[in-house]
Amino acid sequence: MTELEIFKTISIGGITKDQLIEQLVEAGIQFNEYAKILFEHQRFSPINKPEKVQLVKVTLSDLGMDNPCSFQEVVNRASTLGLRICPLYCAAFLRLEYLDQPEGPYLTVASAKPEIDENYPNGFYIRNFNKILWLRGYRATDFCEWPMDNEFLFLK
Repeated sequence: MTELEIFKTISIGGITKDQLIEQLVEAGIQFNEYAKILFEHQRFSPINKPEKVQLVKVTLSDLGMDNPCSFQEVVNRASTLGLRICPLYCAAFLRLEYLDQPEGPYLTVASAKPEIDENYPNGFYIRNFNKILWLRGYRATDFCEWPMDNEFLFLK
């Protein structure tokens, strides 16, 4: 298993939800419908005081896993390594601070699913696709198996 390095240190919080969404729009960030649904959830409420957080990027193999597995299995394994899930709004702050994201695979920001309803979005991922920066919500069942090359972001 590899040593878990800090991927990015970012500042989260310190502005309102409306200010955060406004900054995303001004930066040209694109959203899907799931993202818009997540923006309306009460858990998408940035903390009042800005806070610096360290994010770690991991694949399943970085976590010592050798088969596709459920999101809960990923979270459980990450927690044994001292990693924590991110607040729901963390992905939006990361998107603003990672405008130079290279094109390629998406980064899933690990957070707790805000609703038990399986039709409700789980959380966010960020991506640069065709030179367009995205903050997208996603939906996955508890039985969905995440591929080995998927990259997750956790709090250190």
